Amino acid sequence: MFYFAQALIVIFLLSAQTTWLELFSFGGVTPDLALIWVVYCSVRYSRAGGIGAGATIGLIQDSLSGRLLGVNTLSKSLIGYFFSTLKDNFFVEGMIPIGIVLVLSSIFDGLVFYFSMGTILKGEVASSFLYQSLPVYSIYNALIGPFMFIVLDKINSWLKSNKRNPYTGIIE
Repeated sequence: MFYFAQALIVIFLLSAQTTWLELFSFGGVTPDLALIWVVYCSVRYSRAGGIGAGATIGLIQDSLSGRLLGVNTLSKSLIGYFFSTLKDNFFVEGMIPIGIVLVLSSIFDGLVFYFSMGTILKGEVASSFLYQSLPVYSIYNALIGPFMFIVLDKINSWLKSNKRNPYTGIIE
């Protein structure tokens, strides 16, 4: 049930990201719901869960983008690894710590995209990306992310409460 619910969450987030989220763009920048979900999985689940979430969502994004595979997979996997490792040393609860983590992960994600497009893929990325789009992207993710964390926490607590205990009625 847990993995089925996570798959539904991913489908919903990617659907929202690619369809109606454009209505809420600010300066041509939209929040990255997939990145927020990867950070959520990294700080709420095990290291394997964070890395697996990052690799899975990155591969799906790369497959849907129509470009060379690997940029999103690399950045989301590294974000999953980094923040699932850091969660043991830092307390990531509350609006401000979650916002800081999302700003850092957004900057890292944007830098991986910028440098991979500029060096390996020989693509053209405007230099204004670094000082105009990336800060807006980071702040937008930091503002949306804590509310998304609250919703995902509610969904996970609901999933945990619906687990059937096979020993109900035997041990009381």
